Amino acid sequence: MAFGRWAASHVWRLFVKQQQLGITLIEMMIVVAIIGLIASFALPAYHEHTMKARFAELNTISNTYKTAVALCYSESNDLSVCDAGSHGIPGPADPTDNLAAGMTVIDGVITMTGTEAAGGWTSVMTPSLSSSGGTLVWSQSGTCLEKGACK
Repeated sequence: MAFGRWAASHVWRLFVKQQQLGITLIEMMIVVAIIGLIASFALPAYHEHTMKARFAELNTISNTYKTAVALCYSESNDLSVCDAGSHGIPGPADPTDNLAAGMTVIDGVITMTGTEAAGGWTSVMTPSLSSSGGTLVWSQSGTCLEKGACK
């Protein structure tokens, strides 16, 4: 009888499912696949957002030049003399690794080009006289408008 109990007990243990203590390989593969799928959508959006943020810094830099051009115009009443490096307008900004590839101010028109890290877009800020003729009104054009990176 002792042998019979032992055999029955042993067979019973083979058929009783024990509690799982970890995760299976297939569960791990599913988790990795889901993370990869989420990353494949998130990374391009993050990259685009980073380029727009870098280009926004160029728009901030342009405010300094816009103020200087406005002061130049108020003193001279002539936009054609408002160039970078003259009449109180700072010289062109030096190219940087992440932001500006080039910047010019000619006749009061501010042209900025971002580096590839900043999208490589251009922004052109053009001054014109308001209807009353006393103040400057700025209009913006360039490739940054298509991507929504301009103000």
